[in-house]
Amino acid sequence: MTDEIRLTSRRERGKDARRSRIVEAAYALLREVGADDLSVKMIADRADLSPATVYNLFGAKGAVLAKVYARDFEVFIAKVEGAGSPSALDAIFDSIRITMDHYRSDPPFYRGMSIRNPRAEPELVIAVQGPRQAFWRDLLARAVCEGDLAPGVRTDMVSLAMLQMSGGVFGYWCADLISLDEMEQQTLYSFALLLMGLARPAGRARLQARVAAIQAAAAPLCPTATAG
Repeated sequence: MTDEIRLTSRRERGKDARRSRIVEAAYALLREVGADDLSVKMIADRADLSPATVYNLFGAKGAVLAKVYARDFEVFIAKVEGAGSPSALDAIFDSIRITMDHYRSDPPFYRGMSIRNPRAEPELVIAVQGPRQAFWRDLLARAVCEGDLAPGVRTDMVSLAMLQMSGGVFGYWCADLISLDEMEQQTLYSFALLLMGLARPAGRARLQARVAAIQAAAAPLCPTATAG
């Protein structure tokens, strides 16, 4: 019996080691080819394993990528929790800053995470978006409890709007249409405007201050016309 347990334990450790190699291979490949062009064969070759091993341990490419995205999200959550934000409303905007710091630390990796064709990977999209929407929804609910947002706010709908806003700006950055600084500014601005319409007086005043500061720091979109 003891020998069987030891054998099972060794097998499980071996599986865990192979899973780690597969996930690390996917991490590296995202920087090179991106999520859409990544294949199980590429992951297997980089991990020095057979494609059958990847399928046996994960089932499909999307499951490997979901693990990569989940691990990255865990690091993000830890940094948000360690930021010491004084309120949930502040935590929302601190989260944007932390996100942008992640992107600045490894642009090829985060651009590689972009899913250009969601219809090809619907389960992966759900796996990625679900925890992120829940993250925003929890912060919104806390902001309601803290009195910064009005009671009755539909946190499910607002969190989805926030997810879609940030995803749209992320897509612009991935397409090289805006810089990371512009991405950060636009995300902060859109979130502040959205939440301002849902805020109670104290929260609204703080959001208005954020909007004013962003507007003051932003470069004009077009040159000011000179008098003729």
